Amino acid sequence: MGSFDKNFTFFTVPAAFVLLFLPKLYSFSLGLKYLDPADPKKYQPAVLKADDLDDKTKARILRAEAAFANGLETLAFYAAAVAAVHVQGVNPVAANILSLLYLASRVVYNVVYVVLQDNPGGRWCGA
Repeated sequence: MGSFDKNFTFFTVPAAFVLLFLPKLYSFSLGLKYLDPADPKKYQPAVLKADDLDDKTKARILRAEAAFANGLETLAFYAAAVAAVHVQGVNPVAANILSLLYLASRVVYNVVYVVLQDNPGGRWCGA
């Protein structure tokens, strides 16, 4: 496996940290004008009250905010798991593959939860 023989799971923790901000950036790209930097807690209520946003966009913004919160909630557990892998001396190949699978699962989760939930009971593949 070559480069997988050395344990690089510690480097995936900062990568997971960066990934968790992608939904937040997407949320801001859709509704930045409703964000008050002096009082960011009013962002979601302001989005809900916005008359110029359609329901689909409002829902995406709120789901993106929820996906960001979910990423924050899970990051500490992931970092602890990576530390445990190092302490226990788990096979580096297995640890590396699992850490990359975690990062991939976060990307898939964000896309499915934020974007593909627009029509959860219907078709989303264009078929």
